[in-house]
Amino acid sequence: MIDEGVVKYSLEFIPSESVEVEYMTQIEQVRADLFALGLIGAYEESGIGYGNISQKFDGSDFEFVITGTQTGDLAHLESKHYSKITGIDFTNFTTYATGATKPSSEAITHATIYKISPKIKAVIHIHNEKLWRYMLANEYLSTNDVPYGSPEMVEDIENIYQDINALQNPLFVMLGHFEGIVIFGESLQSAKEGLYRLLGQYLSG
Repeated sequence: MIDEGVVKYSLEFIPSESVEVEYMTQIEQVRADLFALGLIGAYEESGIGYGNISQKFDGSDFEFVITGTQTGDLAHLESKHYSKITGIDFTNFTTYATGATKPSSEAITHATIYKISPKIKAVIHIHNEKLWRYMLANEYLSTNDVPYGSPEMVEDIENIYQDINALQNPLFVMLGHFEGIVIFGESLQSAKEGLYRLLGQYLSG
């Protein structure tokens, strides 16, 4: 069952004008390619969007720009389609954000990944059933069968990387989130390259 598009954390959102264009432009360059490949988009039957990208601000622990909720169906986003995460309270499971659009329902998942290492600067979340099944069959890193954006998902991600180097293992499959795959890196470019390596392994396998 497709479980997408519903915000499961508490959100304190302050509407404002568009976010910093610098970060939006960098994300758009990557997002356009992934949209063309169908790794970001919307389900035809329901119209529900899937896939999101974020990039952390330099020198910040939890401030990052992320694509807005339910923007997956748009081939090109404008600054009004992005949200800025200004803080995360993991104890109360609350996200603080501002922008012209509310953040993706996966925002707290992205924040959890940034929490793992200060070197992580970008996160990509895509959907693809064949690639998802390939990763599960080949025992890639995986969360348990828990919902996305939930406290259980946060705990699973933290447990996965508790004893391993995250940047040497920068991708995992979300068992409880049908088709969901996450890739991250020290930059958007490195995260994209990691995704393309995964695609190459799948196609050659």
